[in-house]
Amino acid sequence: MPDFRSTNRLLDVAVPAPLRKTFQYLPTDGCANLKPGCRIRVPFGKQKLVGIFIGFSQTPSIDEAKLRSIIEIIDQEPVLSTALLQLCNWASGYYHHPIGDVLVNALPVSLRKGVPAHNPPQELTITSRGKSADLAKLGRAPKQLELLQTLKQSTLVKDEIRDQNFKPHIVTALLKKKFVTWRNRDLQIPSHDNVIRNYNNISPSHWQHSAIKLVDRPGTFLLHGITGSGKTEVYLRAIESVLSKSKQALVLVPEIGLTPQTLSRFTDRFDVKIEIMHSGLTNKERLTAWQNAASGTTRIIIGTRSAVFTPLHNPGLLVVDEEHDGSFKQQDGFRYSARDLAVMRGQLEKIPVVLGSATPSLESLHNCQLGKYKLITLPERTAGAKKETYQLLNLRNRESYGGISTELIKQIGDELGKGNQVLVFINRRGFAPVLYCPDCQWVAKCRRCDARLTYHLEQRSLICHHCGIRTSIFDKCGECQSFQLLPLGMGTERVEETLSSIFPTYPVYRIDRDSTRRKGALENVVQKVQSGQPTILVGTQMLAKGHHFPNVTLVAMLDIDAGFFSSDYKAMEKTGQLILQVGGRAGREAKQGKVVLQTQFADQPMLQQLIKDGYSVFAETILTERKLNSLPPFSFHCVFRAESPQKQTAMQFLEDVSRESLSSASVEMLGPIAPVMEKRAGRFRAQLLFSSQSRNSLHQVVDEKIKAAQHSRLLNRVRWSVDVDPADLT
Repeated sequence: MPDFRSTNRLLDVAVPAPLRKTFQYLPTDGCANLKPGCRIRVPFGKQKLVGIFIGFSQTPSIDEAKLRSIIEIIDQEPVLSTALLQLCNWASGYYHHPIGDVLVNALPVSLRKGVPAHNPPQELTITSRGKSADLAKLGRAPKQLELLQTLKQSTLVKDEIRDQNFKPHIVTALLKKKFVTWRNRDLQIPSHDNVIRNYNNISPSHWQHSAIKLVDRPGTFLLHGITGSGKTEVYLRAIESVLSKSKQALVLVPEIGLTPQTLSRFTDRFDVKIEIMHSGLTNKERLTAWQNAASGTTRIIIGTRSAVFTPLHNPGLLVVDEEHDGSFKQQDGFRYSARDLAVMRGQLEKIPVVLGSATPSLESLHNCQLGKYKLITLPERTAGAKKETYQLLNLRNRESYGGISTELIKQIGDELGKGNQVLVFINRRGFAPVLYCPDCQWVAKCRRCDARLTYHLEQRSLICHHCGIRTSIFDKCGECQSFQLLPLGMGTERVEETLSSIFPTYPVYRIDRDSTRRKGALENVVQKVQSGQPTILVGTQMLAKGHHFPNVTLVAMLDIDAGFFSSDYKAMEKTGQLILQVGGRAGREAKQGKVVLQTQFADQPMLQQLIKDGYSVFAETILTERKLNSLPPFSFHCVFRAESPQKQTAMQFLEDVSRESLSSASVEMLGPIAPVMEKRAGRFRAQLLFSSQSRNSLHQVVDEKIKAAQHSRLLNRVRWSVDVDPADLT
C-alpha cells in the first residue's frame, strides 16, 4: 500500500450519505492519474459504497491513523464531465444539500451501483486465420460457411447476427476454431448532413424568424409566446442549427405525458437518433440513453426534470419548455429547480438556453427586466389562427345541473352539434372532495392527515390525495350512524358522469392521474381525440401542458375561484397561468376558440385584468405588488422544514434552530410555525422561514442555521430539510 505521507496525496471522495462534506481516503496503485468525476468503491462504516472522486488533498482532516484505503477504481475516464461536476458543486452549495447525494442524483441508478459506464457494442469480425481457412472443410457446416463468408464482407453486431438467423452455437463453433473474434466497435458520431426528414410545409412567421436568429448564441432567452404561437417550431429550427454543427440538444418538458407527443413531433422533423429520459424507464433503458448521449450518438435528448444532468458529448442547446411549470422543482430530497440548473449549466457549457412559455414565471420576467435574460416575444398565433376569446359566466342566481350551469350546457351542445370538440377542465380528480353527513355535519377525514378523504366512485374508495391512504366507502356516518351520507362537490369523475348523461350520443374521455396510470393510456386517449370526431374531454391540469387538440373550439373551466383568494402569495400567479394555459387549448387552428369560466366572482379585478389585458399586464401588476411587499423575486426565501410522529418534537427542533440571533440584520426569520396542513402522512410538521433581499446574506444565515440543526438535541428524532427558493409555503 502506498504511504500517503510519501506521496503527500489523499483522495477526496463524495459518498452517497446525508453528510455535508467529502471524505478522505488513502490511495492505492493506479491512483496517480485519477481524474475528478471517476467512480471509486470505498469502505464507509460497515458498508462498501460507490463514491465520486473530487480531487487530491495533502493535509489529513482527521487522525491519519483512521484513514482507510479505497477498494477499487471503477472508471478510467470520468462519468461526470468538468461542467457537470461544476454544476453539481454549485447546486450543492446553492441548495445546501450534501454533495454526495447531489452527485448520486446526477447518475442513472445502474451507475450508482457500479455498473460499467461505457460499454461499447461488440462486433463479430473475421480473424486472419479465418480468412486463410480452407472453406471446403466447412462444407458439412453450411451455416458456419455462410457466416464466415458474410464476415469477409463486413462485421456484424449481435442484433445483426440474430436478424440474419445465425444461431448462437454457430458463432460459438467459429470462435473455438479461432476463425472469428469479438471486438469493440468504434462509436461513430453521426455527420451533420441531412438531419431534416421534412418540414411538413411549415414556413416560420416573421416573429418566429426573429426568434430563431436571436437564440443562435450563448445566453439565456425567455421565449414568451402566446398559446398556439409556434414556440415548438422555434425550438425545432434552433435545434436544426445546432445539429448542422454536429452538436447536441437537450429539451426538458414538465411531465412524462408530454414526452411521447414531443418525441413524435421531433422524430417527424429530424432524421437523427433521439432518446427520451424520464422516471418511467427501466434502469437498463435509462443507462442506455445516458450512454448514447454521453458518446454523442444520440443527437437530441428529451426528458423531464432529472434529465438536466444528462451528459452531452458536444452540447449545443438547452430548451426548457413550459418553464413556469412547478413540476421542474423537486419537492423532496434534493430540492432543486431543473429550470434554474439548466440556466446555470448553459453558462458553464457556454451554450444558449431557451426558456419557453405562454405564461412565464415572474422570476423569469424579472430576470429579463434586470438584463440577465433576453426577452423574445411571439404575440400572434400561427397560420392565421385567431386568439381565443374569454367569457365569464357568473354562477350567482343561475340554474345548474351537477355543478354545470344550464347556459354552459347549451354552449357545449351547440359546439358538439357543429362537429367540434369540447374540453371541460376541473382541477380536482375523483367524484367528490367531501363525503358529508347532513344530520350532524360530519365529514370523512384522513386519520393520517389534516385533510378530507376524496370520494372515488370508479374505484369504490375514499382516498387521501396527500398520503395516498384508501379505505372502502363508509355506509354510515362515523358520528351519528346515519345512513344518509352525501358526496359533496365536483371532481373529474362526477363531471364525466354528468356530461355522459346529458350527451349520451357523444364520447366523453376523462384525463387525470387515475385514468392514465396504465402505460400508453394517455397516448390512446389523445389519439382518439385527434381523430376529429365530436368529443368531450374532461380533465385536470394534465390537459394544460402543451397538448394540441386542433378540433377543440370550446374550453369550459369549472371551480377556479379558490386561487384568487388563497393565503399563498403565489396562488394568483399560478391561477392566471393555469387559466391561460388551459384556455390556450381552444381554437388552435382555423376555427375560432372560446373559453368559458364559471365563477362566483365575475367582478374579481385580477381575473378581469387577465382576460381583458393579457398575461403581461397581469404579471406586471403582481410584480408591482410583490415589490411593495418585498416578496420574491424582490427577495429570497429559504424554508427549514421538520416533521415527527410526536406533535411538539418538530416545533421544538426548529426552536433550537432559531434560538441564536441572526448574524445579518438584512435577514428576517418567521416562525417556527405549523403549516396549513400540520399533520401529513402520520407526521406533525413545522417550518421556519428565512427571507432577505440579499441572497448572500440569506445563504450565510442558512449555513449557520444548518450547523445549529446538526447540534440540536432532537436531531435524531425528526426528519428535516432545507428548501431554497420554495415553490410554496404550505
